[in-house]
Amino acid sequence: MHIYEVMRSEGLHFGSHLVVAKNEENAKRLVADMLNEGQTAILYKSSDFVVNGPVDPNNYPEETVIA
Repeated sequence: MHIYEVMRSEGLHFGSHLVVAKNEENAKRLVADMLNEGQTAILYKSSDFVVNGPVDPNNYPEETVIA
């Protein structure tokens, strides 16, 4: 498993989500599914998102909040 930062690729940007997933596609799908759970007017697809990562926690020299 890896940590990925997932954000919208276009349109309304609402920040990013940190996701633990096996790969980038799964990370995008997880965010789309999470956002679609409570939505009725907007239906997100995996292709609506881009991914930064995987994030290596060892790249941080000190403890930090990343979410």
